[in-house]
Amino acid sequence: MPRADSRTPDSDLGAVLDALPIGLYVVDRDLRVVAWNRLREEGPLGLSRERTLGRPLRRVLGAAGFRSAEPRLRAVLASGRPSEDTVETPRGLFHVRRLPVRRGREVTHVLAWFEDITERRTVEMRLIAADRLAFLGQLVSGIAHEISNPLAGIAGCAEALSSLAMQATKQGREARQFRDLVRREVERCEAIVRFLLDSSRGGDEDRADVRATVSLALRLLERHPAFARLKVRASVPASLPPARLPADSLKQVVMALAMNASAAMPAGGALSVRAARRGRELHVDFSDTGAPVPRAARATLFEPYAATDAQRGAGLGLAIARSLLRGRGGDLVYRPRRNGNAFRVVLRAAPGAA
Repeated sequence: MPRADSRTPDSDLGAVLDALPIGLYVVDRDLRVVAWNRLREEGPLGLSRERTLGRPLRRVLGAAGFRSAEPRLRAVLASGRPSEDTVETPRGLFHVRRLPVRRGREVTHVLAWFEDITERRTVEMRLIAADRLAFLGQLVSGIAHEISNPLAGIAGCAEALSSLAMQATKQGREARQFRDLVRREVERCEAIVRFLLDSSRGGDEDRADVRATVSLALRLLERHPAFARLKVRASVPASLPPARLPADSLKQVVMALAMNASAAMPAGGALSVRAARRGRELHVDFSDTGAPVPRAARATLFEPYAATDAQRGAGLGLAIARSLLRGRGGDLVYRPRRNGNAFRVVLRAAPGAA
C-alpha cells in the first residue's frame, strides 16, 4: 500500500517561496508576518524564520524600517492596488514591490517582494556614461546650425571691411558700422558657447526646477535638423515645486523623449509637453502624432538596445531615461494613443517642497 504524502500545503508553499530568486515576506491585515523566505533570512536584516513568523512587523523591522514600510503596506490593503519603489541600503539597491493577496474580493495579505538590483544599476550607470557621448553629439548637432549663421555674417563683414580699408577714408562711417556688426555676431557666438557649456554641467543638488529644465532641454533641440519639421508646444506651470532629481538627469530624460518623438515623426508632426502636479507626484506628459509603437514591441520598449525600428537609434535613450527616474522614486510609462504615442514622466516632489 503506498505511503501517504506527509507534506502539508504550507510546507509546499514554503518550499516554493524559498526557490524564488528574490527576498520576500507576507503580512496579514494586522501586519503580522506569516511568511519569510530563505533570501529574506540572508538579506539585510539577517533574521531567521523562527524569529519573524507570527510576530508584528514593527518588531521585526525596527522603528525606522517600520515607519517606512507601514504606510505603503496599509495603502495596498486599503486600495487593493500594488505599489513599487526603490530602496537604497548599506547592502545595496533594492526594487521593492508590494502586491495584494486576495481571498475573493477582500485583500487579506500583502506580499512584499525585494529584488536586489545593485549589479543591474551598475550596468545601467555604465550605459548612462556611454550615452552621455550620444547626448553631447545631439547638442553639437543642434548648436552647429545656430553658430553657422553668425559665422557667415562675420566672414561677410570681414570681407567688406577689407575692401573698405583700401578705399578713401570718407568710407570710415560705413567701416565702423561693419565693425559693430562683427562685434555683435562675435558676442552672439560667445553667448551660444556659454549656453552650451552651462547646459552640459551637472548640478550637485538632487532637485530640479521642472519648468526651467524642460524649457532648457527643448531650447537645446530647437535647432536640431530633426525638429525643423515638428511643431513643439510646452505647457509647464511656474508653480510646480522642484522635482527630486538632479537637473541634468531630468534634462537628459526630456531630450531622450523629445528625440524619440522626432524619430516617430519622420515626415513631421506635433509634440506636446504638458506638466501638472498630482499630490506628491509631478507628471510630465509627452504626446506625439507619430505612428504608435507596435503592440508586440511594447513589452520590451524600455529594455536596452530594444529599438522598435532603425530610425530610433540604438535603443538606449528610453532605457536610461527610465533608470534615471526610477533611481529617484519616479517612473516612465508608455501610454498608447489612437493617433500617436504618449509617455508619462512621473517625478517625486523634492523634500520640503510646498
